[in-house]
Amino acid sequence: MRRWLAEWSFAGLFALATGAVAVSEGSQALLSCNSEDGSFTTFRSPAFPSHSIRIKEQNDEVCDAGSKQYTGWLEFHGKHIFFWYFDSLNDPLADPLTLWLTGGPGVSSLVGLMLELGPCRIQTGGNHTERNPYSWTRYSSMIFVDQPVGTGLSYVDSHMNIPTTSEIAAEDMYIFLQIFMTEVFPERRQTAFHIAGESYAGHYIPTLSREILRQNRVPETPEIPLRSILVGNGYISPLDTIYGYYETLCTTKPGVDEPVFNQTRCKIISENLPRCISIYEVCYRYPDEVLCRAADAVCGVIKELYHNESHAGGRDPFDITRICEVDHLCFSQTLEIQKYINKPSTWAALGVPEAVLNFSIESKEVASAFEATTDLYSNAMNDIKYTLEHGVDVLIYNGNLDLACNTAGNLRWADALRWNGQAPFTSEDLKPWYSNVGGSKVKAGSFKEVSASVPNGGSGKQRFAFVTVDKSGHMVPLDQPEVALDLYQKWLFQISF
Repeated sequence: MRRWLAEWSFAGLFALATGAVAVSEGSQALLSCNSEDGSFTTFRSPAFPSHSIRIKEQNDEVCDAGSKQYTGWLEFHGKHIFFWYFDSLNDPLADPLTLWLTGGPGVSSLVGLMLELGPCRIQTGGNHTERNPYSWTRYSSMIFVDQPVGTGLSYVDSHMNIPTTSEIAAEDMYIFLQIFMTEVFPERRQTAFHIAGESYAGHYIPTLSREILRQNRVPETPEIPLRSILVGNGYISPLDTIYGYYETLCTTKPGVDEPVFNQTRCKIISENLPRCISIYEVCYRYPDEVLCRAADAVCGVIKELYHNESHAGGRDPFDITRICEVDHLCFSQTLEIQKYINKPSTWAALGVPEAVLNFSIESKEVASAFEATTDLYSNAMNDIKYTLEHGVDVLIYNGNLDLACNTAGNLRWADALRWNGQAPFTSEDLKPWYSNVGGSKVKAGSFKEVSASVPNGGSGKQRFAFVTVDKSGHMVPLDQPEVALDLYQKWLFQISF
């Protein structure tokens, strides 16, 4: 399919009286791409001459969002990273901007967009979307990115390799954010920026946070105004996640009437945990591929008790009270999203290049690339500590019914995190927090939160919170959308839980 690409320099674009930028009421400068012929506008950055962003405006036909929306790709060195941006429903110039990253590794962020917290939700059958009344765009502008490159609608040219680590992915994302905030939407640099995500984003987000904060210290480099990170059911410390299997499967603490496993299986877990933890600690200290694979093999005795039965019609690792609907990801709606994005009308509206043969919810290539390194076996605790020490707030939230990234494991590493607020955080008990659901005030879960001074003479406070959500599994905004939106609002605007 032939496509016309309108290329303008940043200065030339803004100099045009009737060009790609229109000023609306309140002097709000927003991009207005010419979509009559399906064309894109390309933005280039003097700071990154080999990188460019091409972008086009979308209407509500593909995603019924209710606000301005744009799609496009960051393109560089044979890599092409897809994004989908939405203005907030309130005040895009004043409201925060939040980047959403789904995990995997290799799962498309369109899962977050169309199944959880985005402005539109996929409908049964996968033929259309409808407005999501609990979209996070109520309180912020949102940008969903398919990364690492190779995920979803992101792709590489035939001669290029897919990223193999969270660090490589973070370097790509940093440049994307710089061009997005400097050249495409420069007014977004004036608002607070947050990064949110779930699952393997427990690796992506802290790594990206560290990269942003490190680059912010480089002289004469425009700062990215990072205010906080939000990690939902995150894969942050594999060792602690495995440790949490016993509490999740062998007690009623997740909020179940009786334990999932019987005493025989629970005994197998308890007897194998000490050796599993010991060898995994060696992997943490010496992140050698052979050592870490050996640790994973030892701990596999524990994991396989549940995961060998995780398939269509079997156990669901993302919600221990559910039956897995489809193989691997278990949520049948993910296949409906895949069907919808692959529709010719959706393909045409997004302007997907011919190089992309089809859209898949999960990239096996990206998953395999990460499996070939020690990224899967590492923990992101040091990056979270670094984030806190540089005055960026951290929220960890967890649906209690999840096994894959369970509450018990995430609370264990959170208590063990060595930062200057560790003592008060560890000694703090979990307390109930409440949310309005259907007009009634209900107990939504438990939380603890601590603020501490930034170390080494830094200004401001560092805020660390751990929040659980009852009756929810791996995808909190899907299982408890009203509670998730309330949690998001409270965090963004520093309202007490």
